[in-house]
Amino acid sequence: MHRSWRVLASLVCGVLVVGLVVSGGNAQGQLTPVSFRLNYIAVGLHAPFYFGLDRGFYRQEGIDLKIGEGTGSGTTVRLVANKSDLFGFTDAGTAITGIAQGIPVKIIAPVYEINGFAVLTAADSGITKPKDLENRRVGSTPGDAFDTLWPALVAANGIDASKVHIVAVDASAKIPALLNKQVDAVLGGADDQAATLKAQGMKLMVLRFADFGVPTIGLSIIAHTDTLKNRPGLVRAFLRATVRSWDAARRDPDTAIAVERKYIPTLNDRVAHEQLAVAVASLFSKDSTTMLRATDKDWLDTVVLLARYMGLTGEFSSRYYYDQGFLPATLPGRLPGR
Repeated sequence: MHRSWRVLASLVCGVLVVGLVVSGGNAQGQLTPVSFRLNYIAVGLHAPFYFGLDRGFYRQEGIDLKIGEGTGSGTTVRLVANKSDLFGFTDAGTAITGIAQGIPVKIIAPVYEINGFAVLTAADSGITKPKDLENRRVGSTPGDAFDTLWPALVAANGIDASKVHIVAVDASAKIPALLNKQVDAVLGGADDQAATLKAQGMKLMVLRFADFGVPTIGLSIIAHTDTLKNRPGLVRAFLRATVRSWDAARRDPDTAIAVERKYIPTLNDRVAHEQLAVAVASLFSKDSTTMLRATDKDWLDTVVLLARYMGLTGEFSSRYYYDQGFLPATLPGRLPGR
């Protein structure tokens, strides 16, 4: 009799243990490894991802997140397409152009609902509009988001591209090239290089693409189409944690930057704060009311602009390039007064 009770008790305990293992997706041994590739080297605008990683938002969704730095949006798209990374952070225009060419990825969350691209030049350079870049040296990184959208800026502003001397530079060399006057301007980010240049004492002229006829959706999260089809639960979990991360970071930017510095010790505090501020200001387009979900009009305007200026074919509707259906049903809205 006693032996029977012991056997029954053991069976019950075994069932409980198995149940805990099966349901405890965020237990130490049950995390799913996920690689996430940034668009560039980590700077202040990437703080929300590190904030969410450090605060356990991804672990709570059963994800062991590994963040990898990037070398340009074009490269990030290719790494996700060949499944070297599960998710990527890349410019929407670059992703859309790749998708139109048959690259098997989709945009699943537009983080920047307006892009942060800009022409950066010294305030005393005499360059006050994109047309002034004719007969000037412009530093650009081949294959990055700025380089990809350059033809759109050219077409929108009547620039004679044959008169612009494009100087190929590595992403990390843009700032030194401009500071050392090896180029007259660089294609860079109002949310990235502009902050660094200002911190180094340069009086800067920032010509935003969005202010000169190229108001596309900006940095977005992408995934392989196979991932969307075969691992939808993981995609939703990743996006839930990402939404929490960006919402928390915009509410507490000082802590978000302090946390990122734990992972990126070389982070410059002043520069990082300005970069994150521009990123947060780019979360909503004029007509949007929620984070990470762009309006149909924003998507259509982006695709039409790319078709008009960059040779994107009209073969597919704007919905072909994105799927916002994996996002949480309820998303954070604008903060009061912003």
